[in-house]
Order: sequence, then structure tokens, then C-alpha cells
Amino acid sequence: MHKEAANKLDYFILGATLAICAYLAQTNPYARVGINTETFLMVSLLIFAASAICGFKRIEATVTSLGLNLVALQQKDPAHREYFIALLKERKTPSRYYLARNYLLMLGLVAYLATKVWATYHSSGWILVN
Repeated sequence: MHKEAANKLDYFILGATLAICAYLAQTNPYARVGINTETFLMVSLLIFAASAICGFKRIEATVTSLGLNLVALQQKDPAHREYFIALLKERKTPSRYYLARNYLLMLGLVAYLATKVWATYHSSGWILVN
């Protein structure tokens, strides 16, 4: 039940991240790359896209780990079983993608909000850019 719930959460977060990417890609204005609002909005979109990639890779790594677990459980020889269990314990890939995905989601949100705040102050003349 735990694995099923974790998989559903991964799918939901991946779907939400892809929806964020689609929304930003449709609504953000884009211009030449430079120190401007459009570039910072593009950077936040790229951060969210990197988070989506980590979400896909996490699902892939989880499926690979489950396959390795299945192979370990089917081994008749205890030495072979221990070998596969040791491989499973060494694999930290799904948890690394989990952390990367979550940190990138937070970073993307902070970058997007900071860009929106910066754009507001920039357009009202509080921040001078030459």
C-alpha cells in the first residue's frame, strides 16, 4: 500500500509540474536574453522543466528498483539473493531524484515569485536598470 501511494504521489506531482510548465510556456512573454523580466521568467520555466525531468527519472528508477527486488526474491540460492539485496541497498537513485525534484520545484517557485516581484518594482521605477 505504501509503494502504491508513493507512486500515485509521484504521478500527481509530475502531472502538476508538467501543467505548470505548460501554463508558463503559454503565458510568459519572451524576448531577447538579457537582464530582463522575460529572461528570468524563462529561467523559472527551465527550473520547472528540470524538476519534471527528475520526476520522470524518479519513476524510472523506482521501476528499476522494483524489478531488481523481484529478481532478488526469485533467487533460490541465498548467496545470489544476498547479492541482489546488497545491490538494492546501495541504490540511492530514486531518493536522489526525489530530493532533486522537490528542491527544483521549490527553487522554481521562488524564482518565479522573485521575478514577478522584481518586475513590479522594475516597472514602477524602484529598481533602475541602464
